[in-house]
Amino acid sequence: MSTIKSIFKARIRLWWLIFLLEHLLTAITGRASCVGESLSATRLPIPFEEEVFGRPDILSLFQDSVSRIDRLKLTLLQTEEEARASVSWLTSCEASPSLFFHCIVDLAAIGQDIINNVYSIKIEQQIRKYSSILDMWLSKVPDAYRFTSVNSDGADVPDGNNSQWKRERISLAMSYYSTRIMLCRPCLTHTGSRLSTRSPDAEVAQHSCPNPRPNSSSRTLFRSSMGLMCVRSAVSLLACLPQTPDIMWITAMTPWWYILHYIMQATTVILCHLSNRPPGPSEHPVHPGFSDPGITVSEIKKAMRWLHHMAYTYAAPGRAFRQCNSVLRRIAPSLGIDLSDLPDCRDLPTGGDTSHF
Repeated sequence: MSTIKSIFKARIRLWWLIFLLEHLLTAITGRASCVGESLSATRLPIPFEEEVFGRPDILSLFQDSVSRIDRLKLTLLQTEEEARASVSWLTSCEASPSLFFHCIVDLAAIGQDIINNVYSIKIEQQIRKYSSILDMWLSKVPDAYRFTSVNSDGADVPDGNNSQWKRERISLAMSYYSTRIMLCRPCLTHTGSRLSTRSPDAEVAQHSCPNPRPNSSSRTLFRSSMGLMCVRSAVSLLACLPQTPDIMWITAMTPWWYILHYIMQATTVILCHLSNRPPGPSEHPVHPGFSDPGITVSEIKKAMRWLHHMAYTYAAPGRAFRQCNSVLRRIAPSLGIDLSDLPDCRDLPTGGDTSHF
């Protein structure tokens, strides 16, 4: 019986590992996914290690199909009531590689559905729908892997490489904020709307209502708030990185082989956001419809330092740095951004001096 359970778990994990790889390649390359929504009805992977399969509460997942369907249902397919019930169950699960895999797969399924469906005629309706689903997923993250502070969706990862489960927290955080960016990216150009005179958080709360009035003002405010959420997600993603670049930190703490995608995804969002800001020093008070300039500039500088540092080991970050550096130095003067503390392209290694991603 134990062997059958192990084979059952191994097959589920194999399918979801293939799915994760497909999702990452789709997100990074922008190509259409080969995995259709109806291709598989596989449930989420079991969030327990094989050593505890004999426990009565876990045994029911194998013996009771109703319990298995209920417990291992994708957040994407859950109602709010079902998601709330899942919160207490996942909280009772011990932190383990299997629990982490369960969470990351659940998030990837949401991200893949966003890629497949959000860019449609009813784009606002789709963004509202998936924003609520991401909120449900975030509420289900077990305490051991929680990466946000209380009453906030900003990154709050403890310092120190030896913090327990820090690698898992960082991986989940980067994946979550990357998914948020994908969802809200179509609204990014609306962050400068002058109709937005209240705080971004108030706008998000107002426009999370299921049936807002379908007028142009409401749509503009909604897109402005989602654009700001995109920028805040980019800032939070970069906040997961240490202030001082360290290539060894990448290999120890992050999914190193697609960290460049995450950094560039967030950097591109912030550069687009800064390009839409009205001229003036970045120290000016926050303009309605724009994020805090001090934090935004600080994080974009951090991203540039990381790209520059990574360029000494890999060729791709060097190319990315040159492109971003060119854009940033064009827009910085009109915004009063001081770039004197940033490295430039002159001391970057040549292509032959580095390895490749």
